[in-house]
Amino acid sequence: MKLNTNNYKYKELTKWYRKPANHHFKKNLNDHIPKIKKHMTGNHVLYIGLSEFKKKFESSKHLSFIAIDEITSSDNITESKRLPFEDSSYDVIIIVHALDYTENPYELVREIDRIATDDASVSLIGFNKFSLWGLVKPLMNKEVSPWFLNFHSLYNIREWFKVLGYDSSYKDTSTFMPIISRNISRYISKISMLQKIFASNFGGLYFLVFDKKMVPLNPIKLKFTEKYMISSFPKSSLNRVK
Repeated sequence: MKLNTNNYKYKELTKWYRKPANHHFKKNLNDHIPKIKKHMTGNHVLYIGLSEFKKKFESSKHLSFIAIDEITSSDNITESKRLPFEDSSYDVIIIVHALDYTENPYELVREIDRIATDDASVSLIGFNKFSLWGLVKPLMNKEVSPWFLNFHSLYNIREWFKVLGYDSSYKDTSTFMPIISRNISRYISKISMLQKIFASNFGGLYFLVFDKKMVPLNPIKLKFTEKYMISSFPKSSLNRVK
């Protein structure tokens, strides 16, 4: 199985965020980026996803910042290494909607784990399946963005990273309403506040950060508080060979 993306889905999602009618969703995502950046403490950053939000994650503190949008496999890359990066080469990895438009999302997660260092943090932004967005998705036009994308539940994503040995360090959702009309827009702040209180896991957009668990390599010396005496075996208990 190879990693690849749907170019059409990627471009249509970019256009969707740039439409004036969807400005609220774009602003909401941008407002959450500073919260995610508080968990980004590494030096070498790999950004995978919409280039629309790339600059918001850039910082002068980073020693390197590599951004890719298309996830494709090269014939020169072995089956076990589908992305052109060395093992344990990045300590900060950011995924913005890449799981939504990637045909093999779990394969991407496994590749991220291969590339991540032992103390890496992985940040993800995407559409939440268990939300009002996911509820109305079957009723919407499957030929337009974002309804033709792959929505994922918070539970599935957390299980994927849990199996690979990651701890969740940040979780949030927002944009409860998938459609914002002029009449609803005036009540957005109140709706957002109610969602935080009564439906914190059911926002249309999820924001997750996972930290890779570090396995200590140095052996730990055990300290005994009591003295142990080793006595010799009695001669009667020894088996003698004649």
